[in-house]
Order: sequence, then structure tokens, then C-alpha cells
Amino acid sequence: MTTTTMTMRHRAPALIAGLALVLGACSTGGDDTEGPEETGAPTSASATEASEDATDGTADAPVVEIPDTPVGEQVTWTIASLVPGAAIDAADADARLAPAVRESTGGAALVQAFTGFATTGPWEPIGYEGDDAAAVVTLRDSAGAVLELSISLAEDGLIEQLFFQEPFEFEAAASWDELTDDVEALPAETTLVVTDVTDPANPEEVFRAGDDGAFPIGSVFKLYVLGAVTDAVAAGTLTWDTPLTLTEDVKSMPSGELQNEPAGTQVTVQEAAEAMIAISDNTATDLLIETVGREAVEAQLAVMGQSDPGLNTPLLTTRELFILGWGDDQAPRQAWADGDETERRAVLEALPAGPPGIDPTTIAETVWQDGLDWFATPADLVAAQLALQEKADTPAGEPLTAILGASPGIEPAVAETFDEVAFKGGSSMGVVALSHYYSGPDGDHVVTVQARSDSQTDTADARIYFGVAQSAAMLLGEG
Repeated sequence: MTTTTMTMRHRAPALIAGLALVLGACSTGGDDTEGPEETGAPTSASATEASEDATDGTADAPVVEIPDTPVGEQVTWTIASLVPGAAIDAADADARLAPAVRESTGGAALVQAFTGFATTGPWEPIGYEGDDAAAVVTLRDSAGAVLELSISLAEDGLIEQLFFQEPFEFEAAASWDELTDDVEALPAETTLVVTDVTDPANPEEVFRAGDDGAFPIGSVFKLYVLGAVTDAVAAGTLTWDTPLTLTEDVKSMPSGELQNEPAGTQVTVQEAAEAMIAISDNTATDLLIETVGREAVEAQLAVMGQSDPGLNTPLLTTRELFILGWGDDQAPRQAWADGDETERRAVLEALPAGPPGIDPTTIAETVWQDGLDWFATPADLVAAQLALQEKADTPAGEPLTAILGASPGIEPAVAETFDEVAFKGGSSMGVVALSHYYSGPDGDHVVTVQARSDSQTDTADARIYFGVAQSAAMLLGEG
């Protein structure tokens, strides 16, 4: 077995296990992650051991220097705030937060959380990785316990995300049989499928762990939005440079960043598509759906090989998912759960305009059981990835390879063993889904992971699901 230490460095994680504090407009439990951009994760079999052994090798680790950068200054302030008896000014804390974070959480909550951490302080940095705007810092307290602090800044230098989590070790499966055991040990019901698509006309399933069926896919549905946008470019109704204007009515909730921009902000089609895939920007997604039309994305389901498009018809926008799933008025949710396509369209027509207006700290319940998500079989996701590969070979689809490959969803060292990696992930309460396309010297493969549970706790640490996906990639890389 190969053991490597792996950390998640998402700009917009939805679900983190071992969580002591999550602060940030991009850190809610609603629709992703998505989609996670950079990630590594432990398999379930090793997660408990890793938690127990988190301090191994760190007791004597030397303290590292925090660089004199914008994010380094915020890290230094955070560490100074974790000293027992530290006098933390709530107004100062508030002034350090990006506006969206200040509105949703606020400096007072940050001070309260820091006070709790300070009971075992002081905390000292024994590891640092970062640039000017984001960092992951390994911290050790007075008793030798270790946590990872992840922090990222907005363009103005204010904190847009700050969270703590236990470090984990990832133990890669050494064989396909071992990977089967790892999948079976995961806390949520999980299906992992590896499909050989070297001959796109004849995909061949070469590995399966878990049941068959149509399962929730979270933000992986954005692959269909990307397909619809590409076809609109091919038809001449759009170009990748077409400017799109943000309105209040299209604003969703994190993950993403575009929801924080003022109405009237313009982005190009390509910029919106890049944000939709790389950081799973929900508002960028909904802006693209508004641009091409809901019906165009619904039609794309069949175009891209969805076996039962009716599962996602009418197609939800991410904004609509938030309102139906976690809004104060639960009557529309029940009507959606009980309704046919016509009745569901009427539910969507009756939803209020404007941003969802939901407190992200209240999002905890799983809702996919009521049809509030997007659904696909593993074979459907294989077909979607192949359809996008085909579109990428057309003039209209020229940007697709870069868009889909910007965030590989596995450790860079593993991604580099392949000629091409295309990835989209998604998460919601009780849901984690991952879809990878790998092209390499030994052929092309699609790896899909679909986890679902009635308990959000079972999918709260997305890293363990990325771990089994990475194990599959590593086994493929070994030939």
C-alpha cells in the first residue's frame, strides 16, 4: 500500500468532516462543492486510523515562519487570536471579513469560535503552503493536537473563507479487490464504476462496487449546461465572448463567487463556464441556464445520452434548489415531491424572484429523497463525458478541454500521469458525486463515484470519496 498525506484546498467546499469551524460565504452545506477544484482524500478504511494518528511525527516538528503576504498577515492574526486570554475585538474581526461573510456570519461568531479554540492554545504553525491569496497552515496546540487551517482572501484582501479540520492520511488501495473493500466501508451508500471508453462507441464497464441505478449527482449536472452552451455557440446564437449581465433574479448561493458581485456586473460566456466548472459557481451556472434557456438544457440531457431525461425534467436551477429545499415555505417542496412534470413546472413558476435569502447556517436537512437534486446513472455520466469529448473536437467546443481540465479533482502528481483529465464534482446534504474522464497511454476511462445518504453526516467529509476516486485513478495509471 502507498500512504501519502493529502489535503483539500477548495475555494468553495460544501462539506468538511472533523469540522471545528467553517466561516465563509462559500462554505455552506448546500449545493457544492462542488465542486471541488483541488483535492485529495483518505479512503474510508484509513480515515479513523488517520484521525487517531494525526499527531504522529508532529510532536517535535519545528515551528515554521509565516510569510509576509496578505494572506500571511491574516494567518498571523488568526494564530494570535488562538492564545488563551487573547483580547479579540469583534469590530476588528468584522472588519477583516469580506462583506458576504460578514453578513452571513460576522465577527462576533468568529470571536466566539476563536475563544473555544484558545482553551487548548497557544497554537503554533508547523506547516505552511500558500500564495498571496490562500493558504493551508498546519497548527499544533499545547497538548500536541494538530489541525489544518485553510484560509482564502477576496481580491480586496478580506477573508472570504476560513475553516479548521483534522488532517487525514490517504491510504491508496493496492488492488481492485482492496478498492472494493474500501467502497463497502464508506459511511454512505456508494457506487464506484470504472468504464473503459477507449472505443467510445462501445464503452465497457471494467469495475463496479455498489449498486446500479440513477442516483443524485449534485453539481455534476453542470456538464449538461456546458453541453447546451457549446451547442448554442455551434448554432451561432452565442459566442464564447458574448457578454452576460448579472441580475438579482439570477443570483444563487455559494459555492462560487459571482453571487457576491453587484447586479449589472458583466462576464463573458466563457468566463461563466469556467467558473461553473472550476469552482462550481452556482450563480454563473444559473446565468448560463437563463441565457440558453431551461428547455435547451433539458434537451441536452438526451443529446448527451441521458437514459431517462424525465428524471431531470423540469430542470432545476441551483437557486430553485435552495429555495425549494431549504426555504421557510415547505409547501412548494411537498408539491414538487408529489408532482408530475406539469405540476413541477407550475411550482417553479410560482417561486419568488430574487436571491434565495436563506441563512446558510440553517442548511442541514437532506432533500434529494424528494427529487430535489439532479439524477443520473453511472452510464449516463459516462455518456455525458464522451459527449463533451466529442464536442471538444469541434470548432465551437475548442475551449472545453481547458475548461474541464482546469481542476482535475485529484492530486496533481496523479493527474500528470495521464494525457488529459476532465473532471466535475458535486455535493449537497447527503450527496457526493464525482465524474472523471482520463485519457492515457493505456486507453481512456471514465470513473464515477456516487454517494448518497439520508444523513448529511455520512457525506460530510468529501475527502474520503475523493480518496476512492483517486485510488481508481492510481490503479488505472499502473496499467
